[in-house]
Amino acid sequence: MRHLPIFLLLVIPVTGLAIEIDGQTDFARRLAVNSSISARIDAIPVRPGQRVAAGDVVVNLVDTGLQIAVARARAEADALAPAEQRALDELEKARELYARDSLAAMELQRTEQDHTAANSRLKAAQARLDHALFLLSQAQIRSPIDGVVLEVSAFAGQYVNTRSGDPKLLTIVDAERMSVSGWLPYEMAKPELVGHSVSIRYGDQKFTGRVVEVGREVTVGDNSHPAVRLRAEFETRGKLAAGLTVRITLADE
Repeated sequence: MRHLPIFLLLVIPVTGLAIEIDGQTDFARRLAVNSSISARIDAIPVRPGQRVAAGDVVVNLVDTGLQIAVARARAEADALAPAEQRALDELEKARELYARDSLAAMELQRTEQDHTAANSRLKAAQARLDHALFLLSQAQIRSPIDGVVLEVSAFAGQYVNTRSGDPKLLTIVDAERMSVSGWLPYEMAKPELVGHSVSIRYGDQKFTGRVVEVGREVTVGDNSHPAVRLRAEFETRGKLAAGLTVRITLADE
C-alpha cells in the first residue's frame, strides 16, 4: 500500500499540472572559440561583455609567414600556366594534323602525354595555392554566432599550438536565449513534459519558454524529496544574466 500514492501521482495528466520550482539561469549556447592553425596571436579586438555579430573578427593571428606562402604558391602557379597553355596548343594542332592523316598516332600520343603532365603540374600548384589561401583565411578568427563575449582566455603575443590540444581563446554566448534548470519532484516527471510550456519569473520580469529536457536520474531535491532535473529554454532579448535564481512555473495547457 505504501507504493499506491506514488502510482496515483504518476497518472496525473500533464494538462493538470500546476507546480512551481526554483531554477537557475544559464546561457543556452556557450561556444568556445579556438584556432585551426598554430600561430602567434597578433591582437584580440574584443573584450568581455562586448556584443559581436556572426562573422566579426574576434582574434587576429600573425600571418606574415602565411602571406609569404601564398605569394610563393601564386608565383609557382603563374609560372606553370603558360607551359600548360603551350602544351594545350600543341595538342590541339596535333589533333588537327592527325585528323588529316598528317601525323602519326605515336606522335599524337606523345603530345597528349606532354599536355597531361603539364596540366597535372599546374593543378597541383593551384591546389597548393588554394591551401595556402585557406590557411591565410584562418588567421582571422571570426565569431560563429551573434552573441556576447563572455570570457577572453588568451592574450596578444601568445603562441597557439594546435598540436598540443585545442586551446580555447575566448567564449561567446548567445545572450538572446537562456536555459533554466531546476529540480522537479519525481512523481511529476513524465517524458511528455518535453515541449510543455513554462513561465519564468525574475522579480517583476516574466518570460515564456518550453521544456527541452526531463532527466532520468533520480536524486534528492528540495526538502529531501526525490527529484529529477528539468531544463527549459526561453528568449530573454538579453534582459537576464546567467546564474540567477528564478521561479519556474509549469503552466496548464
